[in-house]
Formats: sequence, structure tokens, C-alpha cells
Amino acid sequence: MKHTFKLAALSMLCANAFAAPAYLPIGPNLTYGAVSNNQTIISNVTNPAAGAAVFTKEDSQYRFGILSSIGGGYEVGQVEDLKNQFDSTIKKLTEAQSLDITQQAVFSSPGVFNIPATAANIVGQLNSLGVDPTNALMNSFQKEGFLKTFFSIQAPFTPFVVSHKGLGGSFVLDANASAVGAMSFISDPIAQFSATDPALLNPSNYSVNGTTANLNFTLPTSDSTFLVKGAVIYDLALGYSRPVVEQDIGNLYVGFKANYYKVGLTRIAQRLQSLQGKNSNDAFKNNDQNRVYSSGFGLDIGTLWISKNYRVGAWLDNVNKPSFKFNEIDVTAYSDAAVKAELSKSATYEMSSQLHLEGALYTESQNWVINVGADANAVKDPVGNEYQWGTISAAYATDSWWIPGFRTGYRTNMAGTKLSYLTGGLTLFKSVTLDVAYGLDSVEIDGQKGPRSAMASLGLELTF
Repeated sequence: MKHTFKLAALSMLCANAFAAPAYLPIGPNLTYGAVSNNQTIISNVTNPAAGAAVFTKEDSQYRFGILSSIGGGYEVGQVEDLKNQFDSTIKKLTEAQSLDITQQAVFSSPGVFNIPATAANIVGQLNSLGVDPTNALMNSFQKEGFLKTFFSIQAPFTPFVVSHKGLGGSFVLDANASAVGAMSFISDPIAQFSATDPALLNPSNYSVNGTTANLNFTLPTSDSTFLVKGAVIYDLALGYSRPVVEQDIGNLYVGFKANYYKVGLTRIAQRLQSLQGKNSNDAFKNNDQNRVYSSGFGLDIGTLWISKNYRVGAWLDNVNKPSFKFNEIDVTAYSDAAVKAELSKSATYEMSSQLHLEGALYTESQNWVINVGADANAVKDPVGNEYQWGTISAAYATDSWWIPGFRTGYRTNMAGTKLSYLTGGLTLFKSVTLDVAYGLDSVEIDGQKGPRSAMASLGLELTF
């Protein structure tokens, strides 16, 4: 049992995820938030109305990413407490397995003993040293024992934006890939020993050395399970936007974006007790073979009002709510109904609709800008974590090739983990962007303290 728990903890803390999330804010949007502005081309992959809105000075203009944007990050639970609790539980289990039950056993001769009913008095020690701390540990694993990594990348030369008066607006071609991998734990509490448990009254379950007897016990069967889920999502999108109202006080833009998704989903369930003698690579080595690919289409619509010194907008993504299925999990070996239900309900990933709201104040030149963005509802990513971002940022966009632009901000997930970040970024030579998000919640592992979550993104884009 001791080795099983050590392996389980190692799998939780160090499991290699497949790649990573579909809801990672890419490029400078990591700092700006999911808002539209003319300081970065990445704004054109948020509000579908933004493509035409950023081109107001020239008859025609072209904008594209060169190496585009690449980013990644991670999230972990409060594993510092889990490690301490795990060490304490292992110590108690060792004590329980070494219980000297001489006082409860009656020896008829050296090496031979009988077990009266009073031997069952040790049940209290077994429950307090074995069952109770094990159940508490598994409950903590279910609440905080998760590890998640994620990654996103734009295809070279995307987004590619073409704006021309002859087109009546702007076309945006976008291609990107994202991935997410996460490990979580589903707890099935172990039943306590009872005073009438036949295992406690069976002499064959004891080891005898002279006049000393020790109980060799194993904890009852449990369906507690490690669940690993992963997704790879390819998105090819074509959008169009145009002005529909043009007045002296401002312009109203509308737009739509059609997305073609190719989604690869995989999940692997490993019962805790089946991990005995395995390492994490052996236990989860078939993740690629289990991945199921399917395709679907999503539609985004948006609107944006732009005035001289402010803008407000809203858009709804995945209006049609495309859904994709994971591979099947064999639950025939499971007996606990709650665990089976938890495994069954994770069989489908739906790209639920999410309403995004945005606003900005800026100078007439739009070199200085303050952005605010908020999601009106929470949605789940492919591994089941909820996201509902709220962001605020301030930025300066330079017109110089030598003076860098800069931005700083704050973002928080108002659902799910409710993690918050300080964000910041630089634009160098009017084309190279570097942005980071540093989690404000910390965790300490093996004496090393760091953020529970962090993200970073690098990009290269041009306008001509």
C-alpha cells in the first residue's frame, strides 16, 4: 500500500501532459485581454467585427503574422499541503501495518495463538491509522490534486487580414492549434473496518514470531481513480467584417467568423490500486493510441462601436455549440456508482457559447489606451475546467522602431480555479511581442516556492 500511494503522488505531481489549452490567451492578448485594438494583429482573432474596425486611415491595408504567436503555461493545485498530508499518511499506514496485537492474542504455545473476540478491539487503531487518513488524503487529492499544462500556436503568416474599400470591409484568415492536458483524481472512500470483520479474526492474516504477533492487513478495495484527459484542437477560420453605420460621433461595425475544427480527444482512467508496480509512463503510455479525432464547425458573431476616444463591443463565439466525443472508458471493473457516473459524464466536450464584452478609452492617436474585458458566462475547456476571464490593462504603442511599446494589466478567472495574474508585455521594433502572466497564488514544493500558474507568449507581426 505504501508504494501504491508514493506512485500515485508521483503520477499526480509529475505526469506528462499531452500538450495543451484551448482557452490560452494568445500573443499580446495575454496582457490586453480579449479586446479589439489596432495595437496588435492578434486582436483580429477575438471580436469578429474587429477586422474592419482597425483600418480607418488607408484605402487598403494588409496585416499578417510572420512567425505569428506561440505560447504556453501551466496550473497546479495546492500540492504543498498534499505532499505533507501524503507523508503523514504513509507514516500512519506503516504504524498500522506494524501493530503489535500480542495483548489481544492468547498464545497457547510459542508460535501458536488463538484470537478471541477481544482481538477486534484493534479495529479502532486500524481505522484511525489506516482508513481515516487514507480517505482524507484521497479527498484532498480530489479537491486540489490536479496538474494542467497547455500550449497554443498561430500558423505562420496568420492571422492574415486584408482590408480594401472595394471589398466593403475586411477579410481575416486565421489558422491555429492548441492543446491541453490535465490529470485529476476521483475519490472513492474506503470502508472502515468493523469489529466483526472476518479478516481480523482469521489467524492466517497474522505473522507470529515466538510470543509476538503482527497483523498483515490490506485496505479494502476502492474504485478511486486517476483520470488523465487531453485535447489537441486545430482551428481554420475565415471572417468578414464591415461598417454598417458611419456617423460623425462614431462607427458601428459587425462581423462573423466561420471556424472549422479538427479535434483530437483522449482520456485514460487508472484505478489507484491497479498502479501497484507501475510508473507513470507505464500507466499512461497509451494516450496517443486512445485519441479520437472528429471535425465540426463553429460560428462567431460580433459587433463593435468605435468613437473618437472610446470603443465598446460584444461578441458571441460558437453560437451553434459544436460538440466532440472522447474515447470510451471501460468501466466494467468498477463497482462504485459515483465513480462510474463521473467517468461517464466526461465522455463529451462541447464548445459552449460564451458572450464577451469589451471596452476601451484611448487618446486620439490611440497610442495610449486603457482596455477592459469581461466574459458574461463561464464555459468549460476540453478537460472540464471552467473559464470566465475578467481583464484590465493599460498600454502605450510606440510609433518608433527603436522605442519599445509596453503594456501592463491584471486578469482573473472568475470561475473554476479563480486564479489571478499580473500581466505585462513589450513590443520591440514595432513587430516583436513578448507577454507574460504571473500567477498571484503561490505553492511550495520541496522547499521551492513559485506561482501556482503562469503563462507566456511570443509573437512577430507586420503591417504594410
